[in-house]
Amino acid sequence: MFPYKKSRYSLDVVFPNKMYGGVYGLGPLIIYNLVNQRKDWHCERVFSDHGKISSPLVGFSLQYELDLPKALALKPKKGFTFAGGPVAELYPEIAAKHFDFLILGDIEAVLPEVLDAYEEGEEGFLERIENIQGVYVSGGKLSRAVLKQIDDAPYPLVQPYPPLTNEKYVFGKGFILEIERGCPFTCYFCAIPQFYEKKVKFHSLDYLKKVVDEGLKINNAEKIIIYAPSFVHPQRKELLRYLLGKKIRVSIPSIKAEHMDKETLSLMKACGQESLTIAPECGERLRFAINKKVKDEDYFRFAEDCSAAGIGKLKLYLMIGLPGMEEEDLKEMVDFVKALQTHFKGKLYLSINYFVPKPGTLFADEGFDKKKLKEQAKFVEKELRAFRVKMPALSTSYKEWLLLKKAFS
Repeated sequence: MFPYKKSRYSLDVVFPNKMYGGVYGLGPLIIYNLVNQRKDWHCERVFSDHGKISSPLVGFSLQYELDLPKALALKPKKGFTFAGGPVAELYPEIAAKHFDFLILGDIEAVLPEVLDAYEEGEEGFLERIENIQGVYVSGGKLSRAVLKQIDDAPYPLVQPYPPLTNEKYVFGKGFILEIERGCPFTCYFCAIPQFYEKKVKFHSLDYLKKVVDEGLKINNAEKIIIYAPSFVHPQRKELLRYLLGKKIRVSIPSIKAEHMDKETLSLMKACGQESLTIAPECGERLRFAINKKVKDEDYFRFAEDCSAAGIGKLKLYLMIGLPGMEEEDLKEMVDFVKALQTHFKGKLYLSINYFVPKPGTLFADEGFDKKKLKEQAKFVEKELRAFRVKMPALSTSYKEWLLLKKAFS
């Protein structure tokens, strides 16, 4: 751990949500490590329910649209503030109105230069950084920083947790292991490909082995949390075998069912994985229409392989209100879920969300019909009552849509 030291410079990185979710944020951890490794610098993480902003340089990690108003409520009146994360990437013009500057792209390629400039003094600071690749000051030139080789970046090895945790800390005291950055898929409703330029960077297996070894020495970790949007790393099996040899539990939050095979699933089970999460989104016809080209039979095969591997739970992410979704599509989605259960020996858990169109995607101009969504929700809840279904409040999704509409009208 980084010892506290009296420092000439300090930076607070703020995750504008509860600590039990924020401790798993990779972006704040990267900043925390980069800053604390520098001479004469000190960094603390601050959450909406823990810690206090006290530094003259403050960064905000904006993961979700509704984080923006929360961040603004926490933003100090004095000092320099900046923001990064998916919301800043997707809505730079909007975010830049509320902060002195944004950091866009791979932060490891930007932050050291920004800190160098800050050390030269606060006077003229913004002018000195506005031409750095990946720094955006409102009204300036928009650019993103890109690491050519992700292995060249220092890894955030120090990952502290509070002394006491509870069941809200869903991944426990885990060491976050980022194995890939970006997503190779182009689902029409998803905004991620925009700021990753549809490219994926993979850490090498040797790099990951070294990170695991050092990370487990430094942190009192109970498990390894695989950080990967898709878990399509070309050497994922070799990595799982290595982790199995370390006798440490592994948690893989999200996977692509069509890229899994029996061997991979068996390795995951051997590493302690009891449940898996996939995102079919809807029935097959509409799934292909939104450019998620995975057939029902691929999910059925995956479910059978999970059963054979001893996986006891599957969580499905589904959506209602998708563009073009009518009663036939709802019935097809319901039939798909019921059919999937016949191929799986364990329990299915359903997370059904309302579709909220994202700016910059193919569906950016879609509306939000509350009446229609309420009817669709009532239908699927009735038809899928035999399953454990979790749905957000319609008002929360509507609030998110209104925020986006207001920002881009």
